[in-house]
Amino acid sequence: MDDGDETETAQARKRGRLKKAVAKTAPKIAEQLGGPLAGAAVAAIARAIFGKEAADEDQIADALEKATPEQLVALRRAEQEFMIAIRKAALEAARIDAGDRASARDRQAKMKDWTPSALGALIIGGFFLTLAAMVARKLPAGAETEFSIMLGALATMTAAVVNYFFGSSVGSREKTMLLTGVRRPEDQ
Repeated sequence: MDDGDETETAQARKRGRLKKAVAKTAPKIAEQLGGPLAGAAVAAIARAIFGKEAADEDQIADALEKATPEQLVALRRAEQEFMIAIRKAALEAARIDAGDRASARDRQAKMKDWTPSALGALIIGGFFLTLAAMVARKLPAGAETEFSIMLGALATMTAAVVNYFFGSSVGSREKTMLLTGVRRPEDQ
């Protein structure tokens, strides 16, 4: 085992210990310790416990094992603030995406540009043509993988075309849930 693997293993052990200590009081922030927001989660926990962002995960875990009621309340408050920040960031990303689509549509209308429509028609036509070829014909041996990759790429592009011209009901649904505080079943 090289030094890099040992360091990663030690880091994973620290993170697991911290996650277990945090999970009792702030389960939603503990969930973030295994994902891309782990650094922000550790900083939020350290701020709640020590009043500063810079703290070692072992120090935080030790402090949580002996936490005062005030520190536990501060950790719960930090969890709520962290989740609000995540929701605000998601809402801002959705707003930016919607503005980007609206700007592109506005540009197309003002310039009477046919390129997005033509590209959209080609992409959607290509998707259905590839799908029909896969269903109607026996594909040559070994070509199934290539056709599946092509169909997947075209399906993604088709979804982007539909979202461009008609908007995204998924994004609207997500924004509505964020604004009303309703949670998706998978988030509960």
